[in-house]
Order: sequence, then structure tokens, then C-alpha cells
Amino acid sequence: MKYDLNHILNFTCCFILPNDFKKMNSIFVPKKRMLNELKLVEAIFYYSTEGIIVCKNYSEIVMANPRALQLFGYSAEEMIGLEIDTLVPYEKREEHKQLREKYSHHPHARPMGKNMELFGCRKDGTKFPIEVGLSPFEINGSKYVICFIIDVTERRQAQEKLKEYAELLKRKNEEILYLNHVLESKVKERTRELARVIYELSQSKNELSQALEKEKALNEIKSRFVSTASHEFRTPLSTILSSASLIQRYTKTEEQDKRERHIQKIKNAVTHLTEMLNDFLSLDKLEEGIIRYKPEVINLSDTIKQIIEEINPILKKGQHIIYKHLSNHQECIVDTQILKNILFNLISNASKYSDEDMPIIVESKIENNVVHISVTDKGYGIPEEEQPFLFTRFFRANNVSNIQGTGLGLNIVKKYLELMNGQISFTSKLNEGSTFVIQIPFHKNQQQEN
Repeated sequence: MKYDLNHILNFTCCFILPNDFKKMNSIFVPKKRMLNELKLVEAIFYYSTEGIIVCKNYSEIVMANPRALQLFGYSAEEMIGLEIDTLVPYEKREEHKQLREKYSHHPHARPMGKNMELFGCRKDGTKFPIEVGLSPFEINGSKYVICFIIDVTERRQAQEKLKEYAELLKRKNEEILYLNHVLESKVKERTRELARVIYELSQSKNELSQALEKEKALNEIKSRFVSTASHEFRTPLSTILSSASLIQRYTKTEEQDKRERHIQKIKNAVTHLTEMLNDFLSLDKLEEGIIRYKPEVINLSDTIKQIIEEINPILKKGQHIIYKHLSNHQECIVDTQILKNILFNLISNASKYSDEDMPIIVESKIENNVVHISVTDKGYGIPEEEQPFLFTRFFRANNVSNIQGTGLGLNIVKKYLELMNGQISFTSKLNEGSTFVIQIPFHKNQQQEN
């Protein structure tokens, strides 16, 4: 279908501004010049290297130049009357309709190259990349839009080639950088190896000295352990042996009180041996990480009362425990067994290092999700110069060296508290007594987390 000059004139008139019409009314334009200008417009339309399509009401194709027909593979008779959406890939047509309707409400000129990835669809269904420019206009109340279309397939291909070349160049540069890096790494590695050998040689003397110091300290700990264990085990074993021998002599009924006295000595000695073994085993388990913190909800006051009932039989003659709970809150979340081990140790120490008939005061409270427990005695106290070593392993103060003990109890208590993120502090005066305070934090979700 070939458009004549009159047909094209109907559309080209839209490009003549109102002022031009005034000039035409007042100035004579020769017919020959008019025909020349129409031929020029016709030449632009037919011979443009860009596809040109004119749509009425932004939808119906009413004109298409040869380049547009060539791009999409239609004849003029096939394309005229088609919806512009037909030239869009099938999967994008619905989206294109929505965009076209939106454009019709606010039509505006849109130049080429808006960084939009667009594709056209040929008659045979094949797709090709395009750029589209839009210019809306009106004629006698009818709305039109001119679509300028460029096939950018070759440009895309060229861009892809450039991209491939850029990637290839990048890979080659990376290979060169990698080879340089490998070479530099090898040089640095050899340098480091040489420096490491020199450093190791220079440090060997210090390391050997440190190893000898550690070995010396370990031997000292072993010696103290053997000395403590042999001394502490020998005393109760001697008591058991002598009491057992004496019991054999008391065969008469009236000597029953003597037998019971020696039986009690045997029981006390066995209890002491058991406590020492428990200290050694607890320390071993703590250091190997066998003991795990297993918190549970408990009534603090009831739990401490129960512990006191269990420890009462091992107190010295006339000693008694005074217990007070100083807060309204009763429930907390702690490991009952670990708490029992801690209090057994602290209360038994208060009894061991106090005289007969002396009270032991135990107080507890719960504040801001922290358990506070104190154990106070009126005993021998700890010399001030020896207090910094109180929690070290096998430590025993000089003023109580004649009293049985392993020197492990408070070290174990501290390790138990570290397991629960707790802490211990104390105050002590010689011959006036000591107070030990433990603090164990907890929170409501702690039981579920563990």
C-alpha cells in the first residue's frame, strides 16, 4: 500500500503550528513550493532508516513506513488496522496494554534510549531488541502517536562482543595478577620460613626455660598432693585401726559405752575419708568438664533448710546453725546438687574452723534475679597476709594446719561458681571469724536453654 501526497498531507498538517497558518493566510505560498515540501516529507517517511508507525487512539496502526514493515515482516495491507500490541512479544502483551492505557492518560514525548530493554515481535513470532521513541499529537480531536523504532540487534551483538572482550581481558589480567601473586607469595613464604627458623632458634632457650618452670611447678603440686593425701589419709586410717583394735577388748555388757565411743570415731574417720575422696573426685570432674550445670526451679529457703538438716550431724558438739531468709522472693533457678555441694563445703568449713558451742549463721535472699547466700562463723579467722591465697589449690592457713583438711574445698567452690557464672567473696579477722558470700545470677528462661 503506497500513500499519495494528499494522504500524507493529512498527517503532516499536524506539524504546522498555528502561527504558520496565520502566515499562510497572509503570505502567498507558491503551489510548486508546497509540492516540493510534501515530496520532502514523503521522502522522509518512505526512506527513513528508522521504522515509523502511526497509531490512532494510541492503539490502532493507521500508517507504517517501509522500514517498519521490513522490521516486523508484514505487508502494508496486513499491518494497517492491527493493534500495536500485536508487535509486542506474547508474554509482554498484557503488561504492554496496561502501560499503553497509562500512557494515554498522560501522553508525552519520549526520546530514544531510556535504558529500557524492549523487544519487538515479527510476524513469524521471532523477537528482536528495539528502541522506541514516542511523539503524541491530535488532528481534529483524534489522538495519534508516532512511534519511531530502531532495530538494535547489531548494537546488542556489538555490546555483547565488547563485553566478551572485556571479560577475556579481565580474565587475562586476573591470570597475570594471580601469577604475580603466586610468585610474591612464594617469595614471602620462603622469607617467612627463614624468619620463623631464626625466631624459633631465638625462642628455644626461653621455651625451654618456661617448660622447666612449668615442670617444676607441676612437681611441686604433685609433691604437695602426695604429702597432703598421705598425711590426711594416714590420720583417719590410724584412728580406724586403733579403734577397731580397742573394740575387740571391750567384750563385757557394761563396756558398751566404750564400744560406741570407738564406733563413732570409726564413723567420723570414714566420713572424713569420704569427704577427701569427694574433694579429689569433684576437682577431677570439674577440670575434665564432666560436671554440667543443670538449673531447675527451686524454693531457696526450703532447699537450704534441707541441706542444713543433712549437715547438722557432722557439726561439732554444741554447734548450731541459725538460718534466715531475708527477702519475700522464694523461687530461683539453680542447680540443686551444685548448690548443695557449695553449702556443704562452706558450712563444714565454718564448723571445722570454729570451737564447740559456737553458732554458724546462714542468710539468704533473692534480689534482681541474683541469689545471695552468706555463711558466717565465729571461728579462728584467716591471717590477713595469707588471704590472697585462700582459693588456690592445696592452700591451708598456718593457724589451722593442725586441723584435718585437703586445702581443696574453697578451690572447688570457686570452680562450681564459675560454672554457674557466679562469684564468691569473703571478709575475715584473725580469732574473730569469717563470712563467705556467694552470688549466683539466673534468668527465667535459663532452665529451657539448658
